[in-house]
Amino acid sequence: MNREKKAPAKKPSPARKPAAPAGQKARSGQRERTSAEKKPSAGSRLLHGGLEWGRWLWAVITTLVLAAMLFEPTMLWCLSVGLWTVAEAEFIGLWMVAAGYVLACVPWAFGLLIGTGRFWKSLTHSLWIGLVYAALGYIFLDRILGVFS
Repeated sequence: MNREKKAPAKKPSPARKPAAPAGQKARSGQRERTSAEKKPSAGSRLLHGGLEWGRWLWAVITTLVLAAMLFEPTMLWCLSVGLWTVAEAEFIGLWMVAAGYVLACVPWAFGLLIGTGRFWKSLTHSLWIGLVYAALGYIFLDRILGVFS
């Protein structure tokens, strides 16, 4: 007797989900990148780099112009007169020293704000830079150059 073995019947495959539209990702946690997140082309990188250089150049020019306008006639005068007044036991001179320090911070605050675009970072960094700028300006220009004149 010849028995023929029957092949088991194939089970039908489960219905597949239709393909997701092009704008959707397969995973729910992911999203499509926006145009700002996509990798920039060579032309846009060059343009962005040029704008970045232009922004920093404008920041440097602004800082130097403000520093030149505020340096000798105001900042050093306030620091010098303020320190002299404090040395004479007139503590109203502390206001002059504070004003000279503020005038030393102003150019750097504007320059960093233009260069970085971050207000608080520019403000905090300019406080430290202004301290160094005021101290060096007072020591070098008021004392050392006073010896030569």
